[in-house]
Amino acid sequence: MRQNTKQVVITGAMGYIGSHTAKVFKQAGYYVIGVDRTLTISKAAPFLDQMLVADYIDAAATAAIVNKVDAIIHCAGTSLVGPSVHNPGEYYNNNVAKTNTLLDQLRGWPGTIVFSSSAATYGNFCQNPISESEIQAPMNPYGWSKLMCEQVIQDHCQARGYRGVALRYFNACGADADGELGHVADATHLIPRILSAYQNKRPFTLYGNDYDTVDGTCIRDYLHVTDIAHAHLEAVCLADGVDAGDFAAYNLGTQTGHSNLEVLKICSKVVGEEINYTVVERRKGDPDRLIADSTKFKIKTSWRPHHSNIENIVSTAWQWQKQYNTLS
Repeated sequence: MRQNTKQVVITGAMGYIGSHTAKVFKQAGYYVIGVDRTLTISKAAPFLDQMLVADYIDAAATAAIVNKVDAIIHCAGTSLVGPSVHNPGEYYNNNVAKTNTLLDQLRGWPGTIVFSSSAATYGNFCQNPISESEIQAPMNPYGWSKLMCEQVIQDHCQARGYRGVALRYFNACGADADGELGHVADATHLIPRILSAYQNKRPFTLYGNDYDTVDGTCIRDYLHVTDIAHAHLEAVCLADGVDAGDFAAYNLGTQTGHSNLEVLKICSKVVGEEINYTVVERRKGDPDRLIADSTKFKIKTSWRPHHSNIENIVSTAWQWQKQYNTLS
């Protein structure tokens, strides 16, 4: 093992956000250990110095962390709103219970945990753009699981002396500008779904046009995954300067919202052709709008969402999507 190099463990390292995060830490000179039970994005491998194919609560993962690792970037978990409504048990077990188990196994470890949280912790009752002081009342089990994880981490930090940072993402999207990483072929988030529908010559399915917005479709704050990856690095640096036991949560976004129909039009512009769509009933658990106020994190760090122009987000996602063969 290399000397005089900071080490980080990334849970979910072979996933969408975890893989981009691994690349940023590798470029910053860290010794990067990945932990994931599935090799979802195999192209992440070159950015890992060590890979453990395991659940993040397995003994091998715990041993890797306590062996002088400086920080955990906790990206592992189950992360879709719709399925959480129909199968909440998976979310409470895989996200909350396992996070509690992990931290309970690390007693005596003096490091930092940076947690992948979500704007879903806020719900539909906030003034937009949303600051960290807004009421948190999730509309779905996924959001509740993220909020519960934040509480679990805060309590463990206070009890065990860990340093904790939760980053509440507002719609992760886009792909690595170098074309080395991106979303999976069957990704279920809005932009990959639109691009996949176009690629497969079928109408895009739009869930609901009866929301309380100007055009009736959901409004979201879209944040490039590379900006999220850099925020993880900034969060580790930030935690280096706080006391043991401290925990804080921060929003990550652009303070700009785009409706589903706006995003659809931008996707049409990027691919150079109008993308057809059909409207179906809205999904349960989707708030009308979620727009971030990231002032708090910007004050504390040098982080800025440099990659998160919506056209750049769609363009990088499209460049990545084109590698996949059509499905029909």
